[in-house]
Amino acid sequence: MKSLIDRIFRDGRCLDGGILKVDRFINEQMDPDLMKQMAVEFFSRFARLGINKIMTVEASGIAPAVMLGYVMELPVVFAKKLKPSTMGSNLTTVVHSFTKDKDFTLYISREHLTPEDRVLFIDDFLAFGNTGLGVLDLCNQAGATLLGMGFIIEKEFQKGREVLNDAGVKKIESLAIIESLENNRIKFKNQRVKTVNIFEEACRCLLCEDAPCTKASKRGDPARAIRAVRFDNHKLAMRWVRDCTDDDLERAEQACIHYNWPIRIHEMLNVISKDQVAMSETEDDWAANAPSLSIDFCGIRCENPFFLASSAVCTNYEMVARAFDAGWGGVFYKTICMQEIREVSPRFDAMHNNATHGDFYGFRNMEQLSELPVDEDFEILHRLKQNYPTKIVVASIMGQTDEEWMELAKKSEAAGCDAVELNFSCPQMKYKGMGSDVGQDPELVQHYTACVKSCVSIPVIAKMTPNITHITEPAAASLLGGADALSAINTIKSVTMDPDAEVSGHLTISGYSGRAVRPIAMRFVLELAQMTVPVPAAKLQGTQQSKEAALNARPELSGIGGIETWRDALEFIQLGCSNVQVCTAVMQYGYRIVEDMILGLQRYMVKRGVSSLQELVGERLSKFKQPETLDRDTVIYPKFNKELCVGCGRCAVSCNDGGHQALEFDAVSRYPRLIGSKCVGCHLCRLVCPAGAIGLSKRVPKKEKM
Repeated sequence: MKSLIDRIFRDGRCLDGGILKVDRFINEQMDPDLMKQMAVEFFSRFARLGINKIMTVEASGIAPAVMLGYVMELPVVFAKKLKPSTMGSNLTTVVHSFTKDKDFTLYISREHLTPEDRVLFIDDFLAFGNTGLGVLDLCNQAGATLLGMGFIIEKEFQKGREVLNDAGVKKIESLAIIESLENNRIKFKNQRVKTVNIFEEACRCLLCEDAPCTKASKRGDPARAIRAVRFDNHKLAMRWVRDCTDDDLERAEQACIHYNWPIRIHEMLNVISKDQVAMSETEDDWAANAPSLSIDFCGIRCENPFFLASSAVCTNYEMVARAFDAGWGGVFYKTICMQEIREVSPRFDAMHNNATHGDFYGFRNMEQLSELPVDEDFEILHRLKQNYPTKIVVASIMGQTDEEWMELAKKSEAAGCDAVELNFSCPQMKYKGMGSDVGQDPELVQHYTACVKSCVSIPVIAKMTPNITHITEPAAASLLGGADALSAINTIKSVTMDPDAEVSGHLTISGYSGRAVRPIAMRFVLELAQMTVPVPAAKLQGTQQSKEAALNARPELSGIGGIETWRDALEFIQLGCSNVQVCTAVMQYGYRIVEDMILGLQRYMVKRGVSSLQELVGERLSKFKQPETLDRDTVIYPKFNKELCVGCGRCAVSCNDGGHQALEFDAVSRYPRLIGSKCVGCHLCRLVCPAGAIGLSKRVPKKEKM
């Protein structure tokens, strides 16, 4: 019965000793709709036997038996485990309970079980068959005829069916037959083995503040383990729950406050294999021996490359202080300007999948710059640098005239900031001649950069706009103006149509960010990393060696755009960034995500045998070639794994309607068949497969066309 099997996969939980808990929908808590479906199924299997009474045993069998009695319009009688004082003449039998590992006596009134009864026995589980033998004994004592037995779930490996067949029970029907519970994983008979997808399950987690699951667990931190999985550190997840018992995880699941069904914590963690990378057993040991993530950016030593991007995530002292305490290496403080900033409401909108909430893939904002008085902002920056001297504090500024740019830059240096970022890229300024208006004009970019460089000695970083065809043009101009580094990208101009995002009935163009923009951001970073860097005349003075070094230099880069995990950050670093900035992910998940960024990148370095983060900067740039130079003489065909295939046929639909008609779908076996003569190795089928059942074969030469 598919609906039951699906529900067991979703909500059933395995415990050691071959125990399957279904307390969320069958016994302790019942799903009436599922009970009705099961009753209808039992009805279809037993309808022709001429049954006149349904029998069960208290307590878990009562609900399905009563529902079946309603469907079949038959009376239901159940044997009790304690004799009521009102029960007169009765029949008894002794049964051994597998779950409780003890004997108990069943009692049933002779009045309700008679020689005229043709009985169908219904129960929740068939395990060793002990309860069934007890019921058969009661029927024999009463002279009743037992015509069949129906069980919701049968644990085949415990041989109960064989025991009952040997005792003379001819018809036994089970709605779900479990072949094995080895390693606490459910394997159904005639069903492919399914295990929980830990990444899908972790993405369902609400990432609660003051997580109830952890509070309910006497040992360990299940919430932290789930967060590790969610942010691409599943190999490290067990460190937070290694001391948890099954009871701890059971309590954690019961405490889960998910609006749908609870996170399957126990099953999730059982799926995780042991980490093969040598990691310390405790966090303290790991912190003492982990590789350093320190790196130089603009000549400034940073304890790690993870910075807050200039935005709503860093608008006052308290916010940035909490971020520093959480582990962030530095901050690009929210952009300061001389103009009065008044924001709209609402100012944010997001793109979700269908009707989902909370976890968005794209984020749109209409927010501008800091609303605080200029002097208050610089006082905050001064306090941050005083109280967190090892953290890097960068002032982001935006002027409208030469004088404003220079005054803001001088105030930044006077406040003790390590560097200043020039915001040439904000897409939603209400003032002309500011933000991306400037960033699209190379002459203005060079001019304002030179103005700032002329009045401060701290590094100057130019922030680039993506709302331009050739980002290298303003980037080159900023470098000619003396910029020490480039940061990219700011948000992408966009439109959303949600009526809830209207401001007094109107919409506007504004900035788009989040994981959806990451490939676009990386494209711009790649172009900046590959550009030939123009060098100001002042830098060409000196020895011939220094001139050659200046001409061959690559720009220092700070990467921004859709970074959520350590792996996202690593990709920016491998494209040439020695620093990354994060905004939207913090707005979704909080400052805490930096913990997994740090741990994940450190583990990666251990796995790679890399001792310095600098070794990874730009290491994949050589992989990128122009389209005309790519290999067009070989092909990689898709490789199909029948064990993982669920038979949905999505691959065939996409190949036939959007590819090269190279797949046929067998409706009987429910497997796709590759037509090699038509396949071009585009791999659309692999990308749409929801089960991950399509992989890569070896690269081979293309066959010559006849």
